[in-house]
Amino acid sequence: MLEKCWWGPVTVVPAESQDSDGDDSGDDGTSVRTSDTNKKQNHSEIEKRRRDKMNTYITELSAMVPMCHAMSRKLDKLTVLRMAVQHIKTIREVHSYTEGHYKPAFLSDQELKTLILQAAEGFLFVVGCDRGRILYVSESVSQILNYSQGDLLGQSWFDILHPKDVAKVKEQLSSSDLSPRERLIDAKTMLPVKTDMPQGVSRLCPGARRSFFCRMKCKQATQIKEEADTTTGCHRRKKQQHSAKMGLDEPEEGDGDSCNLSCLVAVGRLQPSITTSHHFLSPTSGRRPNLRPIQFISRHAMDGKFLFVDQRATLVLGFLPQELIGTSMYEYYQHEDIPHLTKSHKTVLQSPQKTTTQVYRFRSKEGCYIRLQSEWKSFRNPWTKDVEYLVAKNSLVL
Repeated sequence: MLEKCWWGPVTVVPAESQDSDGDDSGDDGTSVRTSDTNKKQNHSEIEKRRRDKMNTYITELSAMVPMCHAMSRKLDKLTVLRMAVQHIKTIREVHSYTEGHYKPAFLSDQELKTLILQAAEGFLFVVGCDRGRILYVSESVSQILNYSQGDLLGQSWFDILHPKDVAKVKEQLSSSDLSPRERLIDAKTMLPVKTDMPQGVSRLCPGARRSFFCRMKCKQATQIKEEADTTTGCHRRKKQQHSAKMGLDEPEEGDGDSCNLSCLVAVGRLQPSITTSHHFLSPTSGRRPNLRPIQFISRHAMDGKFLFVDQRATLVLGFLPQELIGTSMYEYYQHEDIPHLTKSHKTVLQSPQKTTTQVYRFRSKEGCYIRLQSEWKSFRNPWTKDVEYLVAKNSLVL
């Protein structure tokens, strides 16, 4: 049986034509890949140029900001930007406040600085509270310490301090922000002390005016005693440092980052010992000036060791408080005065009443003896009634 076959039109594609189409599709794929590669390269070059420009601007910005310029290590971009923002805020606060507030209009900044330095008879300096680095020092430092501005700028303040005074200075630098950092250093143990100060009280520390004694090294390696009237807890440029001594109000607190940028603004002065000025007064002279007695407070353990010394003792004795703490008061007494002082010591330990000593001689740092009279009182524990320490009010007798 025969079947019918239907024949239809059939399109025949030559093999050569198929091969040519395959080659065209391969060329298209190659061109697409090349285009993608070129786009990636262009994007990388654009990003590289952008990063280079950003690094250039960050470097220029770092050179313009005083805090960045004073740092010895290379700062990251975020730190540079943060310091730049703080610097701009500081400048804005200065311009918003200094419209005739802190100086007369006829005085320039340079003239005001000259007047302050002449009145203080010292030198102005600024120290960063975080690392103790000297950020600014006036030219008058050469008249006192024989260092030039270039010798001290950017250097650590601790390098020119007496080793025994470092702990005392750290207390002053750390007290600008006690609660967050808890970096108060015990002058006896050299260990950090945790403070339970309420946050509201700690905010009173920034900008507080106070004074302390320390010894700085001269260029001739001689020790010089310094008194510094300090203002802490604010980051200020040179223009603000003058207004700080004139009673400028503190700016409001900024954000959390700006609070860590604090510095100490101080005037350092030579502090002569009063013992060098009263030797000409003879104890037997008939006529003496009617002066207010010079006094200082000290606290002692029951065996006579110094636990605390008021800084006014430096004016009288020449010793810094940190030099006396831990030593016994009997080490400085004249041997002939020890018997009646021992008797007064026993009396104050046995009685809750005040005991006034006879006039006695106390050896000063210069080796001469200073005439003192003390009023001793024992402090007793209100629960156990035991004596915990002695409080002495010491008066200079001319």
